[in-house]
Amino acid sequence: MYKRSVLRWALAVLATAATCQAGAQGYPSKPVAVVTTLPAGSTVDALARVFSRQLSQRLQTPVTVENKAGAGLMLGMQVVAQAPADGYMLAFTPTTPLSIQTHRHANPGYGLDSFVPLCQTFENIFFLAVSQQSEVRDARALLDRLKANPGKFSYGHSGAGSGPHLMAEEFWRDVGRVATDVPYRGETAFLPDMIAGSVEGGMVTTAALQQYKFRPLVVFGDTRSREFPDVPTAAELGSKALPSAYGGVFVRKGTPAEVVSRLESACREIVASPEYQQQAGALAQHATYLDRAAFTRRLEADHASKGRLLSVLKIKD
Repeated sequence: MYKRSVLRWALAVLATAATCQAGAQGYPSKPVAVVTTLPAGSTVDALARVFSRQLSQRLQTPVTVENKAGAGLMLGMQVVAQAPADGYMLAFTPTTPLSIQTHRHANPGYGLDSFVPLCQTFENIFFLAVSQQSEVRDARALLDRLKANPGKFSYGHSGAGSGPHLMAEEFWRDVGRVATDVPYRGETAFLPDMIAGSVEGGMVTTAALQQYKFRPLVVFGDTRSREFPDVPTAAELGSKALPSAYGGVFVRKGTPAEVVSRLESACREIVASPEYQQQAGALAQHATYLDRAAFTRRLEADHASKGRLLSVLKIKD
């Protein structure tokens, strides 16, 4: 009886493996869904739609975009985390719901290890900037002012615990300065106050910097910005603040290796394509590709860094 039980168990395992193998070899056999964590019309949504068109061409199957915005970008990730691990539902998202929200919420409905980071597909470069009316001419002048008068510089950001807020907080701590942060509900909410002078500075995107002609002081990137090459990076000023405004494509952990490999290969080709590069440029995004290994390393480092900072700041929802 024991031998028969072992035999039945072994046959069941083999049958399951064969089914999974057949499913992977036949992938895709039905439409694929790309879930975005931001609403239709957003920058991420626009990139996701170009990505999906290109993915459809490469997989030779329909690929649809599903907007699942809400809950601080967690809703879309919850949907993908609950889907079968078969490669038919992907997430196209900033890393915020993984690098930040998993620390801020006791039970987000998923964890960092719920997904495979397939590839990085974009980076949104942020700057600490001031209006043209500001007396601050450059980063060194600002640091000198804050050394003599701690807190005498107010800057807007897109909300407590947001990526821009945490990048700025890490920067101030690293350089030994204290500034006055003013949280808003998104970037567009504080731009009028920045223009009017109600707040002297702000953590702004490249797009806002270009549109409103703000004066950039610090760029939060691994290298200097190609658009503003004279602006020093946070690292050049003595900060280890990790840039956090980047994102890419994720799939459920447990997806067959053959499917993961095929999707990663398609992702590499798509990000390099002229259509995707042009759309990213038009949206003031950097179409910076990282493969699965590099993207995973970056996300894990960012997750650890933000966890340490949030524990100090004690920001919870």
